[in-house]
Amino acid sequence: MLAGGAGVAALAALNAAIQRNASDPDDSALGGEAHFFRWKHGRVFYKISGAENPGQPLVFIHGVGAGTSSFMWRKNFDELAKDFRVYAFDLLGFGFSDKPAVAPYSADLYVELITDFIREVSGYAANVIASSLGAAYAIRVADEHPELVNAMILNGPTGSDSLNRRPGMAGAAFYGLLQSPVLGTSFYNVMASERSIRDYARENLFYDHRRVTDRLVANLYATSHQSGAQHAIAAFLAGYLNTDTRSPFSRLTQPVVLVWGKQDSTTPLEQALSLVALNPRARLEVFDYCRMMPEQEQPEKFNSLVYANFLARSAAAGSEF
Repeated sequence: MLAGGAGVAALAALNAAIQRNASDPDDSALGGEAHFFRWKHGRVFYKISGAENPGQPLVFIHGVGAGTSSFMWRKNFDELAKDFRVYAFDLLGFGFSDKPAVAPYSADLYVELITDFIREVSGYAANVIASSLGAAYAIRVADEHPELVNAMILNGPTGSDSLNRRPGMAGAAFYGLLQSPVLGTSFYNVMASERSIRDYARENLFYDHRRVTDRLVANLYATSHQSGAQHAIAAFLAGYLNTDTRSPFSRLTQPVVLVWGKQDSTTPLEQALSLVALNPRARLEVFDYCRMMPEQEQPEKFNSLVYANFLARSAAAGSEF
């Protein structure tokens, strides 16, 4: 018992040292003005940029994973701000947003957050660019509140053949373990170590390993080691952030472009084909030599796609207001 107690104490000390020694995330990756949306579950950090435009704003929604945040849009945000009013926010529990331990982290929470952000912050019917689980939540928002979403570009949305099941008893038990202050934090620190982040990025996020820069790894590591960052990830790993997008996607009437990395093994291209089968109005754009991050791996092509699909529509909408 003494040995076990000493081991737990040593783990706790190591966890505290890891968090204490982590540097601050990069808050200059995106230009524009920094603000906080005071939401009912906590403050939500966002950046805003671009000329005032009475047309539809462009709202970026990042995916879910250790260290993820609006930083992922750094190769798109400033470029697109030249012609759009752009907003990029950090989901609750991520980036610079609050990370409350007791928040009801779930897919429903994020669907509600995106809904409230568009309605109360960006305004109008937004053009949405979203990635992975963030794209899955955007699909539900567009289905449940079609007046808020004008059109979407969705980066490998989940919820058709993967990440669409709610957790059972095993998931609940795993979530409890992950939330434990010592053992759960220790597991998280191993998963979110600098080496783990670099290896995961090279094996899953990017086809071109040169994209896995020291700056990228440093930001993911720093962001993932802010106080409370493990809470939302624990809910993700336990399955509480999963959502089924098949029925909502089949009902969408808004213009939708699906963007997929041809070499994405995490959310394979077959899932894109199943979504198009559900809603033939959706259009698929496949990025070759690309995995999960087309907006970063081929930013020029991605930004051109945004211009081609949103600029004329936004200008036409602006003339109506």
